[in-house]
Amino acid sequence: MYIFISWSKKASMEYALEIQKLLEKLEINVFISQKDIIAGDDVQEEILKNIVKCDKLILCFTKENKKSPWLLYEAGYAKGLNKTVIPLLFDNDLNWHSWIDNPMNVAKEIEINSSTFVQDFITGLGLDSIHKKQVSLFYNKIIKMKETNRLVDSECEDVIDKMLTSDAFMLPNPTFRNRTAYFSTGFESYDLYKIITESFMYTGKTLWIYGRKNMKLFGGNFKDFFKYLDEKSYNHENMAGIDFRCLFLNPNSKEIETAHPQQEIFKSELLSTLYRSKDVLGGNIRLQKCFRLYDNKRESIIIRLDNCIIYSRPTLSANGIPQLLTDTQFEVFSSESDQGKQCVKQFECIWDKSTEISSLEFF
Repeated sequence: MYIFISWSKKASMEYALEIQKLLEKLEINVFISQKDIIAGDDVQEEILKNIVKCDKLILCFTKENKKSPWLLYEAGYAKGLNKTVIPLLFDNDLNWHSWIDNPMNVAKEIEINSSTFVQDFITGLGLDSIHKKQVSLFYNKIIKMKETNRLVDSECEDVIDKMLTSDAFMLPNPTFRNRTAYFSTGFESYDLYKIITESFMYTGKTLWIYGRKNMKLFGGNFKDFFKYLDEKSYNHENMAGIDFRCLFLNPNSKEIETAHPQQEIFKSELLSTLYRSKDVLGGNIRLQKCFRLYDNKRESIIIRLDNCIIYSRPTLSANGIPQLLTDTQFEVFSSESDQGKQCVKQFECIWDKSTEISSLEFF
């Protein structure tokens, strides 16, 4: 048997090299471009020649390389030759095959995170059951490597995965560095708030929003979210264990004069949103306590969803006026990171100094 291992980007290459080591110990012939193409070779010619030669092609698939044209090219070429193509998934991704058009979208995958991985790997590659111990050792090493290669901390992965399934957060988003995901666009968009509120309603316990006008929340698109909060607050004295907090800029504060490049429009929109919030919150005193007014200058924008921080920083004009934030860049990182701890501390400090929304005359 001759196996071609397809990879793209650093983590995928490291996993591919481990597969090569395992299979060669089992006396199986393997081709991997990282090892088997030498200086002076025609890279494309060597790759195509070995795909033609192979019996099976293993596709080393990660979140980082999910849209790599090389993976698509090599896998599609092999499939066109009626080779067996085995997608080996090193990261959870329900839509892993969405980037591949027919006929690749019918390829059956093997998932590293599956409880049946060892047996699936043995069966998929046609190995003998006596190799179970060696495959198990390989699995344990890959799990350790995955932790080392993790792009973001585990508490942020679900949120980022949901962003990556939305058309609003397409490539080149995101880039990763120091376990932080950097998105070049999409902040304070409807799509982002939809992901945040739905995640919170489904499994969340903590949601903090350090906003200004909060027009996205009270624009009429999140009725289910407020219904959920209303039920939690009415039926449970402590909001059923959830921690929801939302900060508005106080319309009576001095900061209102420099909070937006169009001061009069901004204040009008802020007041309109506060009036809408009064209608939405009604006479629910417990829910009203989840909203407060701050007076300080907002130097960062913080949304906390459980132990995940979604963060951006206002861009200031030459006069020090914050510019519009909708669809601007933002970062996602763990609340347990150094920067995350600072954000949590900053939010709590502002929250403690803020006043309840019921202090407004029209509430």
